[in-house]
Amino acid sequence: MLILTFLDAGLPRVHRLRDGDNLIGRAPVCELVITAPEMSRQHARVRVTRTKVILEDLGSTSGTFVDGTRISGPHQLHPGDSFTVATVEITLASDVNEIELSEEGHLLIDDANSIVVPIKPADVPERGPTADVPADRRNESDRRNESDRRTGINRRKHNVGRPTGDRRSGRDRRGGRIVRLLAEIGKTLVQVQPLEQVLERVVHLVFDAVPAERAFLLLRDSLDQPLTARVQRNRDGTLPTKTMLSHTIVNKVMHERVAMLAKDALYDPRLDSSGSIQSMNVRSFMCAPLWNRGEVLGVLYCDNPKSKRFNEDDLEVFAALCNYAAVAIEQSRLASQLTEETRRRERLQRYHSPAVTNKILHGGDADDGLIAQTRDVSVMFCDIAGFTSMTQHMTPEAVGDMLNDFFERMTDVIFDHDGTLDKFIGDAILAVFGAPLEQSDHASRAVAAAIEMRRVLAQFNAERHGRPIEMRIAINSGPALTGDIGSPRRREFTVLGDVVNIASRIESSVAKPGQIVISEFTKGRLGPGFQFRQLDSVTLRGRDSAVDLFEVIG
Repeated sequence: MLILTFLDAGLPRVHRLRDGDNLIGRAPVCELVITAPEMSRQHARVRVTRTKVILEDLGSTSGTFVDGTRISGPHQLHPGDSFTVATVEITLASDVNEIELSEEGHLLIDDANSIVVPIKPADVPERGPTADVPADRRNESDRRNESDRRTGINRRKHNVGRPTGDRRSGRDRRGGRIVRLLAEIGKTLVQVQPLEQVLERVVHLVFDAVPAERAFLLLRDSLDQPLTARVQRNRDGTLPTKTMLSHTIVNKVMHERVAMLAKDALYDPRLDSSGSIQSMNVRSFMCAPLWNRGEVLGVLYCDNPKSKRFNEDDLEVFAALCNYAAVAIEQSRLASQLTEETRRRERLQRYHSPAVTNKILHGGDADDGLIAQTRDVSVMFCDIAGFTSMTQHMTPEAVGDMLNDFFERMTDVIFDHDGTLDKFIGDAILAVFGAPLEQSDHASRAVAAAIEMRRVLAQFNAERHGRPIEMRIAINSGPALTGDIGSPRRREFTVLGDVVNIASRIESSVAKPGQIVISEFTKGRLGPGFQFRQLDSVTLRGRDSAVDLFEVIG
């Protein structure tokens, strides 16, 4: 399955491509709808066939770009490629699920054909790849280097396998490779990118840094979760036809936190029973853990069907890449979590008080408290009396300023009593107490808030010029459906049920300017400390029986 990953208003998004045409634009008919600046209604098309992925611009105003160049015709994409539509950079990636790990039980032993090197996480200084290996177990090339030094051979002047004219020492070349690699990794680390883009970039760096023909990046979401292959790639950008890796190798790398290199895996007698290695014609491979802050996030694996294509320098570079890749992955995850929490907090703060918002966020999944469910609540309707006649001679700007000021003051009071703002309806406010979190004293909170709102309104009128504002407040209590309601594209927190209808009709047909009227259902849930005056029983529209009503005096 192929996916598109990108940032939408700072939030990571993933879109799964379907076979055939996938339209990108701001029109609702598009498969991928992005409402970014300069985005055309139907901006671009990604066509997925059995063998190819083709990107085309659909005559957009701002254009579609690949590697900074505006495309004018069909352009083939490979997993890992990025393109830009309007101001949005999008990356094509493969969404790969569980990878097969074969269960052979062979052991890997350090010798001339395989090297196992303990590594340290990125925040701990590394030593050379053989620093922790005893002298009698170092590989053949190390022993040859020591022999050269003992016999006085000057490797700068003799032909020892380097290209003609290359007079740099192996240490210099290795240091240069690591410096270039770290510079590339630094670009990845400082950029805020979705996790999928970071993973694709890490695999690109593998091919840049070592002579690998295939690379696999495996991650797990938590310590109790299995590894998942997040990126599989051949050097030419295609997907490998086989995805079976050695369970023994992966387990050893993860549990012992070592980097591993096998120079001739197919013909190493100790690997002869490794079915997964032989089935994929693996002649040399490297594997190292993605390790950060004491936790192994996954592994990075690469191989080559040719024998002895990797050396100790490659392993050192590969281990360094894994260390810093782990930092980049963790940074991307943390940035994503922070962005998501910010999004949730901003969303919650539109409706809920800071105290309720913090309880929802710190109580686990922030969305759990917003799932539609039945709760016992108190519903408040607050309406400006005579709003039409009051505003008939006011400019729209003046009306907007007045409403904004009025709503802000009333909402602050509602939030002070841990109420939830459902919505503004013209000049009216619908609020609910007892949701999304349970409140055993929701009726008392609602009535206390209404009394405070009346006091704040008096202060507001004293500060402003012109006709004083009068408001009506009605409160009713009972079971209601509360939570996020709406379509998949837009959901909003709201409250539904007969309890809402009764409160609305009390406010519109019974309450007079300056009054706070509550139903018998609210009065029965109140604690001590409130004063009432009983009103006449009223049969509200849509109800068969009368409802006892009370005016709150104080």
